[in-house]
Amino acid sequence: MTDRARPRRRSAAIRLLAGVFLGVEGALALSTGYLLMLLLAARGERTAGPASAASSEQSALSLVVLVPAHDEQGGIGSTLDSLAACVYPGDRARVIVIADNCTDRTAERSRESGVEAWERTDPDQRGKGYALIWALARLREQDTDFDAVVMLDADCVASPNLLSAVDMRLRAGASALQVNYVAANPEDSHASALRFGGFALMNTVRFLGKQRLGLSCGLVGTGMAFTKDLLTREPWTATGLVEDGEYHLRLVMSGERAEFVADASVSSAVPTSLRGSYDQQARWEKGKLELIRQWSPRLLLAGLLRRDPVRVHAGLECLVPPQSLIAAGTAGSALAGLALGSRRLVALSLLTGAAQLSFVLAGLRLVRAPLHVYRALLFAPALIAGKVALYGRLLRGRGPTGWVRTEREPTISTGAPR
Repeated sequence: MTDRARPRRRSAAIRLLAGVFLGVEGALALSTGYLLMLLLAARGERTAGPASAASSEQSALSLVVLVPAHDEQGGIGSTLDSLAACVYPGDRARVIVIADNCTDRTAERSRESGVEAWERTDPDQRGKGYALIWALARLREQDTDFDAVVMLDADCVASPNLLSAVDMRLRAGASALQVNYVAANPEDSHASALRFGGFALMNTVRFLGKQRLGLSCGLVGTGMAFTKDLLTREPWTATGLVEDGEYHLRLVMSGERAEFVADASVSSAVPTSLRGSYDQQARWEKGKLELIRQWSPRLLLAGLLRRDPVRVHAGLECLVPPQSLIAAGTAGSALAGLALGSRRLVALSLLTGAAQLSFVLAGLRLVRAPLHVYRALLFAPALIAGKVALYGRLLRGRGPTGWVRTEREPTISTGAPR
C-alpha cells in the first residue's frame, strides 16, 4: 500500500464518521425544533382562569375519585384533605382509596378521614395498573351510577378547583382529561428544583402546546379523568411500567384524544437528591422504550393510512429524547466536530444547543418558575450524566422488570400548586 493511499482511506473514514454524527445531530435538531414549536403554541394558549364550582347539585356530574395507594399511611391524609377542600357538591363526588397490598394502616387512616377504603391483596399482581383494573371492575359489578372517574395518586395534593374544572371540561364534551402535574418543593434542593423544571417543561409547556395544536396531550398517571362511557368502550387494561402512557396510546389508536386542563393541578413533593429519584426514572425510561417498540410503528402506520395527525404525532413523540440526552448528544457532536474538523457538525451542534437553551429558559419563564430553579441549571450536568448512565444500563438489558414503589421523603416545605 502506498503512502498516498493511506491518507485517502483515512480521509474517507473521517468523512463517514462525520456523516454519522451529522445524522445523529440532525435528529436531535429536529427534536429540539419540535419542542420550540410546542413552546410557541403554548405561549399562544389562553385559559379562562380557575374554574368555578358547578352551579348546582343537579347540573354537577357524579364523579368517582379513585386513589390507588400502597403503604401510604403517612401521607394519605394530606391527599384526602385536599380532596375534601375541593369546591364541589359533596354528594356528587365519591372518594375511594384502593389500599393495594398494604402492610400498614393506609385503609384505617382513609376511613378515619371519612372516605371509603377498598382493600386488595394479590402479591402476584402488584402495582397501580392492577389496582385500577380491580377497582373499576368492582364499580361495574356494583352497577354504580356515576358519570366519570378521576384518578389521583396517594402522594398528591389536589388544587381546590380540581373537581369543578374536570366537571366543566367533561360537560363541554371531553372524554379524557389530564390536569397540570407540578413538583411541589422546588426550593428544597438543587435536585428538586431541577425536577420542578423537568415537570414544568414536560407536563405544562409541552401539554399546553399540544392542546393548542389540537393534538392529544398525554397522560401522566395522576390527575386524570375519564367518562364512564369511555371506560366502557376502552376498559383500563394497562399494567406495564408506565401504565398511563400505555393507556394513552391505546386511546389515541382508537381515535380518542386526551385534553389538557391547565387551570387545575395536582402536586407532589419530589425527591431532594438525584439518587432518590433513580428507581422512578429507571421505570419511566424503560417503560418509554417498551412503548416505542410496541406502539410507535402501529400508530404511525394507522395515522398515515387514515391521514390522522393525532395518531402520527403520538407515534413520533415517543421518539423525542429527554432533555438530558439531547444535551449530552449535542455536546458529544460538537466535540466530535472539532476532532474531525467538520465545521458543519460544529455549527449544527451549536445551533441545536442554542435552540434547546431557548426552549428551557423560555419554558421556565412561561410557567413563572422561581429564581432558584434557574440557579439549579448550573447543576444540570450531574443530572445529564446520571441520565446517560441510566440509559447505558437500560441498553445493556438492565433495569426494572416490574412496579416498585418510589420511596417517600419527609416534605421540607409544602409548595403550593400553581
